[in-house]
Amino acid sequence: MSQAPVPSSSDQLSFSQLVFSDYARYRPGGKQSWLHVLLRIPSIPGLLASVILRAQQCLHRSGKVTLAHALRTPANVLVGADFGAGMVVGTGFMMAHPVGVTIGFGLVIGDDVTFAGGVTAAARHYEAIPGQEQSFATICDGAVLGANSVLVGGVRIGRSAMVGANTVVLSDVADGAVVMGTPARQVGTREIARPADGRPVDAGEAS
Repeated sequence: MSQAPVPSSSDQLSFSQLVFSDYARYRPGGKQSWLHVLLRIPSIPGLLASVILRAQQCLHRSGKVTLAHALRTPANVLVGADFGAGMVVGTGFMMAHPVGVTIGFGLVIGDDVTFAGGVTAAARHYEAIPGQEQSFATICDGAVLGANSVLVGGVRIGRSAMVGANTVVLSDVADGAVVMGTPARQVGTREIARPADGRPVDAGEAS
């Protein structure tokens, strides 16, 4: 099971820079400032979800793990989403409809990833198994996850791949693939977007 490299750009960015990168997905070309973010939050619930998730992400990476976990309940109350602390999330993350999104812990999300409502990244096993560590998904740059899709265990969702609504993913999804069904099966392809910095796609990032 191949894994995409952990997004490193987000590790170097401040809380404000991460929030503004998400805001740019909702308002392309809009002025990036906290005033504009706050003005848009009442009409863009995904933006409020982003502020909470980014605060959690920054707290966790700075070692304030307890405070990061404490933001799970505010996220549930305010936007109906459950964010477990410990995720690595790249820039430009968009949750168009955050209600029902359940993600967290070891999840890795690349840049410019889009979630619809109800997306769940689940562990492989409901109960702990002695000697077997739980694994969580890696979602590569530009991937789109449809409403109520479920990722089970340490699957890799390839670059620019699309997971259809109500799809259950049990195995890796190739770069540019469109998958649907339970379990997921490939039904089409999408153009694979090149990285924003123009670098070629690494062979290790392609399925």
